[in-house]
Amino acid sequence: MKKWLPKVSLAVAIALGLGACGSASEDTSTTNEGTGGDTQAQTETQTITFSLDQPASHIWVKATNKFAELVEEKTDGSLIVEVHDSASLGTQREALEGMKVGTMGGTVSLEPVSGWVDEIGIFGVPYLFEDENHLNNFLTSESGEELNELMIEEGFKPLTYFMRAPRQISSNKKIESVDDLRGLNIRVPESPTAPPAFEEMGARVVTLPISEVYSALQQNVIDAQENPITQIYSDKFYEVQDYITLSNHQYQAAYLLISNDIYEGLTDEQKAALEEAAEETKQFEHELHAEELEAAYAGLEEAGVEIVEVDPAPFAEAASQAYEGYDELMQTWIEKVRSSK
Repeated sequence: MKKWLPKVSLAVAIALGLGACGSASEDTSTTNEGTGGDTQAQTETQTITFSLDQPASHIWVKATNKFAELVEEKTDGSLIVEVHDSASLGTQREALEGMKVGTMGGTVSLEPVSGWVDEIGIFGVPYLFEDENHLNNFLTSESGEELNELMIEEGFKPLTYFMRAPRQISSNKKIESVDDLRGLNIRVPESPTAPPAFEEMGARVVTLPISEVYSALQQNVIDAQENPITQIYSDKFYEVQDYITLSNHQYQAAYLLISNDIYEGLTDEQKAALEEAAEETKQFEHELHAEELEAAYAGLEEAGVEIVEVDPAPFAEAASQAYEGYDELMQTWIEKVRSSK
C-alpha cells in the first residue's frame, strides 16, 4: 500500500494559532527572605494536550480522563494531561497531524494511524483474529512490539491499548448464514482490507462516513452495517434495524498515544509515572468496557432487536478468500498474526 503524507489541516492551523497545544511549561517561583539571605525554590509544570473526537460519555474519553488524574497524582503535579473531547480540537487524524508538527500531545486512535504506518491495516482484516485472547497475544508478542516501534518511528508513542468490542452486523434482513449476505448492501469503513473480504462473503459494499450511516439506513440506501455492539447501541442504529448478527468478524484495540518528542523530553521519573498510569488506566478501561457491553446488550434487547447467533466458520472461510489479493506487506503481517495464536 502506498504511504501518504497528510497535509496540515485547518484544525492543526488553529492549534498552531492557539500555541503550546502539545506541551506547555510554566515556571512558578517563590522567594523566602530571612536574615541568612535569599533562597529561591522553583517548580515547573508541563501541560500535555490530548484531543479525542468522541463525546464526553465515551469510554475512551472516560479512560483518558482517568489517565490524566493518575498522571497528575504520580508526578506530584509536574505533568498535567489536559483532555479535550467531542472533536473540539479536531478529528483523530487531525490530532495525529498535530502530533507530527508539535501542536498536539496525544490522542486515542487506530485506523487513522495507518496513514503513516501501513501495518496498522492488519486490524481491518476480517476474521484474522480469532478472539480477544488471540488479539491480546499478538499485541504483547514480538510482532506487537515491532508494530509499537513502527509507530514510534513516525512520532507516535503507544502508552497502552484499549480493547474494543468485536464487530457485528446489523440489518433489516435476518442473517443466519453467509449465504444471507449475498446481494445485501452493507456499509463498511473505507479500508484496503475490509471491503474485499465482505465482497467475498457475497455482500455489496458501500463506504460511508459513520455520521451518514443512520440516515442511509433510515432511507434504505443501505440494508446493513457493521460495528461493535456498543456503537450500534450508542448510535441508535437499532431504531432503523431489526436484527443483529453476532458475526464476530473483527477484534480490535485502540492505542493511547503520546507524541514521542514530548515523551523523550521527559525525565526518567516522569516517563515511569506515565507508563505506570497507563497500565492502571488499561485496567480501568477494561472494567468500563465490560460494563458498557453488558448495558448495550440489555438496551438492545429492551428495544426489541432480535440478536442472531451464527457459526462464524463459513463466514471466515469466505472472507479469507480475499487475503491472497492483499499486498505483500499485508501477507507478511497476516502470517505474523497467525503465528501469535
